[in-house]
Amino acid sequence: MADAFGPGLLHRVLTQLPVGMGPEAIAIDTRRRRAFVACARSDAVTALDLERHTTIWQAPVGREPIPIIFDAPTERLFTADARSDTVTVLDARTGERLTQIPVGAYPAGLGYHPGLRRIFCGDTAASTISVVDVDRLMPVGTIPAELGAGSIAIDLRRGRGYCANFMAASLTVFDAATLRPLGRIGVGRGPCKVVADAVTDQLYVANSLENMVMRISLADGRIRDRIPVERAPVGLTTSGDGRHVYVCNRGAGTVSVLDARDGSETHRIAVGRGPGDCAVDPVTGRLLVSNAGSGTLTVVDRPWLAGPDRPATHPAVGRRLPDFALPDLHTGRIRTTREWAEKKYVINFFASW
Repeated sequence: MADAFGPGLLHRVLTQLPVGMGPEAIAIDTRRRRAFVACARSDAVTALDLERHTTIWQAPVGREPIPIIFDAPTERLFTADARSDTVTVLDARTGERLTQIPVGAYPAGLGYHPGLRRIFCGDTAASTISVVDVDRLMPVGTIPAELGAGSIAIDLRRGRGYCANFMAASLTVFDAATLRPLGRIGVGRGPCKVVADAVTDQLYVANSLENMVMRISLADGRIRDRIPVERAPVGLTTSGDGRHVYVCNRGAGTVSVLDARDGSETHRIAVGRGPGDCAVDPVTGRLLVSNAGSGTLTVVDRPWLAGPDRPATHPAVGRRLPDFALPDLHTGRIRTTREWAEKKYVINFFASW
């Protein structure tokens, strides 16, 4: 379907898959062609076949799982269970629960450093970041943050982490290896999701209470700009080539598509009710959007592709009409270019057939 918001852009909604109540974060296993959705109101994770668009399994976890991480080397899933104060570990192949790891109060965000084999958990009510060893399945440290600590992004190039503090309107910056706090960046109100994009070397922050996305340089921590979107942006992701940013507007039921080069919003995609987060399938380039209010996963086919070329216009369009003086066949009066330009008479085109 063509989107009316942006000129010449196309997207196609392939399907709306039921996944469970309150779906939030999405993780993808590219090798086995599976998507995993944390369903916060079902207290479960749903595994989907990305080719057949069918459910493979649904597994119980802790209470209110919001974020989810997939660790490819071990084929394990990690969910932060906000109301259980735990991280649940599942076997991604079968959905079997392997263990539950205690973390800080109300964990609502997860970050992942595959090289260090660590997961970082934003503890919203504790104002801390819990650090979990992915292989030993145990907590190995705690980093101080601020009130509302949640979503976490990792800059793999520099080994830095960024934790969004929802209530403090800030980001806590830390060293992922030493666990040492490195500073604080003030951002807009209600930062819900933070994503580090390695291609553009930028950090994106969705500020849900200000209806905008901030772009921050990963090199020097400076705020580049603030991009307005629709109501209550709570989730976002970037395309694999870094050219586009997709923002889930929970209060509008849409996804804003941003051009990463200039920050402009190119078009919007209507999805389900209350979209919470999204992910791009690296194999097909399709966008997956979780709809917390609809209990569904929207699958969108390549929403960043340009549509067909616009029809060519005649070269005379827009140019000045040449001078003329012709007799009106009805009255015999001489009609001129000036009369045509001033619209002093009208030609009935239908009468000429």
